[in-house]
Amino acid sequence: MTFTPIANSEFGEEINPQVEISQQDSEGNVRNYKVFFSETGGTTVRAVDANGQLLQNVEPIYKDGVWDQSKLTKNTASSLSKDDQLRIHQAIQTSTKEHIDATAPGLAKPKWTTQEGYANGIPSDKDAEQKRLENKIKNARNNKERVMYTRSLRNYNKSKVNKGKTNQGIAAGGTATGQGQKAVGAIQNAFSGAEEADTLFKKIVKYPMDMSNSMDHMFIQCYSYRAPYAAALDGKTGDGLFRKKRKSGFAFGSERTTPYKRKLGAGIKLPMPNNMSDGNPRNWGEQSMDAGQMGAVQNVSKNVLTSFFTNDFGGYGRTATKLSMQGEMLTQESTRGMSMANKIAQLASESGFGDVSSEQVLSRSVGVVVNSNTELLFAGVSLRSFEYQWLMSPRNRLEAANVRMIIRAFKQWSAPKKIRKIDNGELSNVGKAGGPSFFLGTPNIFRLRFVTNGNRNILGVNKFKPCALQNVDINYTPEGQWMAYENGMPISVMMTLRFAELEPIYDTDYSPDVAETRAYDESTEMGRLGDLMPISIIKQNSPYSSDVGY
Repeated sequence: MTFTPIANSEFGEEINPQVEISQQDSEGNVRNYKVFFSETGGTTVRAVDANGQLLQNVEPIYKDGVWDQSKLTKNTASSLSKDDQLRIHQAIQTSTKEHIDATAPGLAKPKWTTQEGYANGIPSDKDAEQKRLENKIKNARNNKERVMYTRSLRNYNKSKVNKGKTNQGIAAGGTATGQGQKAVGAIQNAFSGAEEADTLFKKIVKYPMDMSNSMDHMFIQCYSYRAPYAAALDGKTGDGLFRKKRKSGFAFGSERTTPYKRKLGAGIKLPMPNNMSDGNPRNWGEQSMDAGQMGAVQNVSKNVLTSFFTNDFGGYGRTATKLSMQGEMLTQESTRGMSMANKIAQLASESGFGDVSSEQVLSRSVGVVVNSNTELLFAGVSLRSFEYQWLMSPRNRLEAANVRMIIRAFKQWSAPKKIRKIDNGELSNVGKAGGPSFFLGTPNIFRLRFVTNGNRNILGVNKFKPCALQNVDINYTPEGQWMAYENGMPISVMMTLRFAELEPIYDTDYSPDVAETRAYDESTEMGRLGDLMPISIIKQNSPYSSDVGY
């Protein structure tokens, strides 16, 4: 069922646990249910009619982690089994916590949302979710589904392993051991409070206000920033959140985790920009290495390991290598000429009449130059940037307010952070405008998506990695002169946003095999913070699901 979410009901606001809840009633009719949260009434599962509207005077079948077994039908085709109850309960736990984070970040989370199993003491089958996911993998209709459920199973198993453990990585906000890590942790704690202040919207804000959910649009979500290399640099060698056992990263490079720490608010929907394009730069550079340099590298490579362990025999090894190379050059006609030119240039320069190169000697005396073996070689990676524009012309006071909120959000979200609180309260101005701050914290970052009907990624345009917002440019007079409504709101504003990705694009980003800590997976709490979007596999015999990727 897909209906407009119910807001401000007597039981609170509807939350979406991403699972369907239904069962047969006593008369054999299938009845559907929705989940509601209220700060005073808690989380409840309540029956709705065929139009998705609340049924009156019907008691909930679930409240705050407890299933009312007397209201659950038994031994029918659509009865909620023990496994179903556990699966739905876990989904409700996650959605309740996320709803509180998005709408009331200062509210303490109920204990039942963090408890394993059922709050009423019914023992949970810890492997029920594992069995469910294994069956999903076994019965997957296509490779895309198989990959999705495989990721979910990996994340689930990882969460079981890490459950109850003390977080050993500063990146995850746990207690770090060692004086250095404690100091870094103290710095991190000094910026606490910024996330609550930046959680601006309880509900999605969009322009225009009457934008249909089926309309193609750009969806922008804001996240607080997590240092992605914190776990790789924490000095740990054992287990830790976001990583498996590892002895050293030297031989494999540094492990990078998702930079998304926490979603801030519901997000912003904007129309598809008119200036959509993406460039994929790669750094290639011209490099040269002549025959003499190649010969030197070749000669030195023979004994490079010996040089490491002997320190080049106190310098004698380097001298011997140089003499050996010079002797070998004198044995060949071509290299003998270059060697003589080098010596002539050296002696001429030492005579005090300025620098003379061997290339000058050869060119002027023989009319040749040394072949430089010039080659275009890969020189490194580049980061992508994007700039989008929107002309916003509000049609009424409420839409004008939405436009102001959107502009304010991007300005505030992209601002660098100053310390909001410290352990002692000696400096009363800390955390206030104009107050002191020794460090500056990284601004928030963004997830950008081009979305079509059903909250699906648009296949024909590029996907994004996490982005920083580098510039917010607002033109309050896009028509060339000041024009405003009675209350001073400009008739039109032109908003230009320039984003830049935090990480380059690699060939592995087009692979279905994604690291567990990086994969975006809507079905798991950890997966919702994943920064790599799924990319379809190209199949020529079934090309319709292929996308352009990053």
